[in-house]
Amino acid sequence: MIIWPALFSGFGFGFIIAAPVGPMSLLCINRTLKHGFWAGLATGAGIAFADVLYALATVTSFRIVNEFTSAYDLPLRLIGSLFLGVLGVKTLWPGKSGAKPEAVRSGIAYSMFSSFLLTLANPATILSFMALAASLGNTVGSSLFLPAGIALGSCCWWLLLSAIICWISGKLPDAFIRSLSLISSVSLILFSLYGISLALLGAGG
Repeated sequence: MIIWPALFSGFGFGFIIAAPVGPMSLLCINRTLKHGFWAGLATGAGIAFADVLYALATVTSFRIVNEFTSAYDLPLRLIGSLFLGVLGVKTLWPGKSGAKPEAVRSGIAYSMFSSFLLTLANPATILSFMALAASLGNTVGSSLFLPAGIALGSCCWWLLLSAIICWISGKLPDAFIRSLSLISSVSLILFSLYGISLALLGAGG
């Protein structure tokens, strides 16, 4: 049966591709520090959902998605980088204390939706899934259990990261947490500027 090879391959790949420190990891860390565990987890869930959509597109309609991402690569990269910069600037402003439950729920929904859009705006993501599907062969690489495994792996990483950051934040001085949050916000802005410059240089070349 191809169920377990596809699930295990997807799980491992989903966990590994989510783990490296990058702009999305910094965004998850920043939101966990500022707004707590559920905001960080919601950010990770949005990323994982976008990854699953790209993985589904890879195993079902590869050619159509590849043509779309190739045609709109530049605007997608620019929009994603600009949006990341906006989020970075926004996280520099201190949040309001004493938020109402409705505001908390709205923040969690916003965290999930914004990270989902940011991940979708990175067409390079699909290249990773294309490489994975090709390396696994026609049977396992085209199985719908592959995206399911990727979803589980990705969600496990974001759950682990949010839990670790939340646990650490409760044991460190407030001044250190504020400094760490500031560093992650500035890093997001730098990632945004770097992404914009790469996109413009690629367009010029």
